[in-house]
Amino acid sequence: MEYLIVIIVLLAFLLFTSRSARKAQQKQRDQREQAIVVGNNVVTSSGFFGRIVDVDGDAVTLESPSGDETVWMRSAIMSQMDIPLAITDEDETYSNDSQLSDNALAEEPLADDETESDDKQGSAWK
Repeated sequence: MEYLIVIIVLLAFLLFTSRSARKAQQKQRDQREQAIVVGNNVVTSSGFFGRIVDVDGDAVTLESPSGDETVWMRSAIMSQMDIPLAITDEDETYSNDSQLSDNALAEEPLADDETESDDKQGSAWK
């Protein structure tokens, strides 16, 4: 009798976990099918990032950022995702330069009768 209760509990646990796994797999399949649209950026299960340029049955043609095209199986596409690029020092320099030029444009020009020294002697709270 004790063994029967243990077996019933184990079977219930197995059924519950397999049902959860099937739901997760179905959700992943749905995400994949929604992502497979020409023009979308996707990532494959092996980590390749590319833009879909053609879909022909189970063959999906992906274009790499360098412009090379490769053919992948539909099941290799994981989901829609943009390429996660890191910010480089050059990007930060450009960003800082544009902020400086924006700040320079925002400053009010001095009137003809005002000078830099008059401005420095004025109130610090403008």
